[in-house]
Amino acid sequence: MPRMHPSRLPHSANRSERMLFTAFEGLQGHDDWVVLTGLTVGQHVAGLSGEVDAIVIAPGKGILLIEAKSAEHVEYRDGQWFLARNPSPTKNPLVQLDGARRSVRHFLKQHDLLKGDEPIARLVWFTNLGRWQFDNGSPHDLTFFEWELAWADDLAKPGATVERVLAEHSAWFGEAEGVEVEPASLTAAHAGLIADALLASFTATSSASDRRRARLIDERALLADQELVLELLETNPHLYFDGPAGCGKSWLVAVAARRHARAGRRTLLTCWNVLMAESLREQVGESPLDLEVADLNAVMLRVCGLDANPEGADDRWYRHELPERALAALAKHPERGSFAAICVDEFQDIAGVPLLMDVLRALSVGGDLARTSLVLAGDAGQQIMRAAGERAEPLPAARELAPTLVHVRVRRNCRVAPRLLRAISGQLGRPLDHSGDRLPDSAEAKLDVVTVTEGRELPALLSALKGLLEQYAPDDIVVLSPFGEQSSLVGRFLAREPGLVASENREERQLRDLLTGERAISWRSIFKAKGLDAGAVVLTDISTEAAEWADERHLSWNDLLYVGMTRAQYRCIVLRSEGAPWRGAQDAELALARLESTRAGVRVVGGTASAGAAAAMAAMAGRKV
Repeated sequence: MPRMHPSRLPHSANRSERMLFTAFEGLQGHDDWVVLTGLTVGQHVAGLSGEVDAIVIAPGKGILLIEAKSAEHVEYRDGQWFLARNPSPTKNPLVQLDGARRSVRHFLKQHDLLKGDEPIARLVWFTNLGRWQFDNGSPHDLTFFEWELAWADDLAKPGATVERVLAEHSAWFGEAEGVEVEPASLTAAHAGLIADALLASFTATSSASDRRRARLIDERALLADQELVLELLETNPHLYFDGPAGCGKSWLVAVAARRHARAGRRTLLTCWNVLMAESLREQVGESPLDLEVADLNAVMLRVCGLDANPEGADDRWYRHELPERALAALAKHPERGSFAAICVDEFQDIAGVPLLMDVLRALSVGGDLARTSLVLAGDAGQQIMRAAGERAEPLPAARELAPTLVHVRVRRNCRVAPRLLRAISGQLGRPLDHSGDRLPDSAEAKLDVVTVTEGRELPALLSALKGLLEQYAPDDIVVLSPFGEQSSLVGRFLAREPGLVASENREERQLRDLLTGERAISWRSIFKAKGLDAGAVVLTDISTEAAEWADERHLSWNDLLYVGMTRAQYRCIVLRSEGAPWRGAQDAELALARLESTRAGVRVVGGTASAGAAAAMAAMAGRKV
């Protein structure tokens, strides 16, 4: 698909401009094309200013200037145009394009970007009139060619339409005396320079922080639209939002918690992951309301009157001893719970752990969830902390808590750029579980899988980070690894002995500064990052050894990679060792387990966790792995 500028149309765009934009936005197989829409021509040579509805720069073909028109009736007679229901019905659209073409040509020549033989054609596109409605009574008119007109029928094939017009233009003017036309002179690199020059005034002052601010505004607007779901469901006391990565579940849970608190209800907003709880706290914001936002581990510590987990706490502490203590404390002091609304994000991390489920019940009013509003959100495909045979299906577990809950499927992607999501899905061999995208398909995004030879991991990481810093601020980039602080590439690098630090080369000093400087780039394990997102993500330690590590612990390697890669919203760089697989041995076991559970009727699995699951649960609670 072409590179679109801008990636979304302004609200002021008219119907014909929107139809043209949609047609080009969905164009496949033309990745080297550039489509500029709604371009204001300030440096106009035939007036104070003008506008071109679309400019298509097609390498090897030429440049096409398009004027989009929507009219109930079009008439051309005696050299005069009449477009019914248009602001300027008698204005000649081809003359408009002539002025714009001269202006574009003059501007590009001033910047030494035209050799003079690049085809620059014009096209008037009637977006609401069919070709069958066109009755040409003057086929020999000298003022224009019939192929300089396009119709509503052509919106289904915008690429072929552009190629046809440029081919006709080159064929005719290639035979004209004194005119040089050579489509091949417009190379992909040349096209990129032309596009950058035409848009320079819009990007010259743009910084990484500016681009991040614009992205955040767009993302918040999309997520805000999701709140309509809550309004439609507000009479239902028990809700379960089920959806894949990027569909806005966390936002819905956070907004639901804020609504309950504003209604005067004592509210708990929780999850298992420490960092995810911090993100939820940011989404909710400071509030004088009776709203507690904390990870479930912290909630249980508070209920028990403890300041912290014991040093070296293991799985038995997190899933057995601490929950048992919390249940005992709540039995004696129910006021430490008594939440009229409980909202849980990433519910799949808690589902199927019997004592944690009991804690949720005990935190409700009178220990009775029938008297408490419950809002849960989960995704069965993101259970990276559980071994293949220990996974629980979150929906049946949610129904154990509240049998009458309403199951809400949210499937529209609101967070990950569509191009990136499709690239990740194709790379990992996973079918997309989204019904559509709220972000524009033209949003710039990219997945890079870089093969790294042994011993070159640190230089590869530095190169990736330096490239991303050209577009993103340091706090919008995160480095992720399957391993934690002690075993990951970054962890081992930063833990070097002082003597080794002194002997570092220039590249290593640069990398250390990026990771520990005043505006340090964050790094953590994939387990800790689950549920979070960043503009750009770099995955390290993607190796055969890491896949074997996951297999030994019966964890899904493919799921782990999927969760890590989908933390990125726009850019993801995977530093992959030679021969590293995309799927591990446990993925086949997991697929079989899912098939068997489907045949037998889904069941919730409890019991003691494997060593891998225990380590993962500790990691997601914010502990070392």
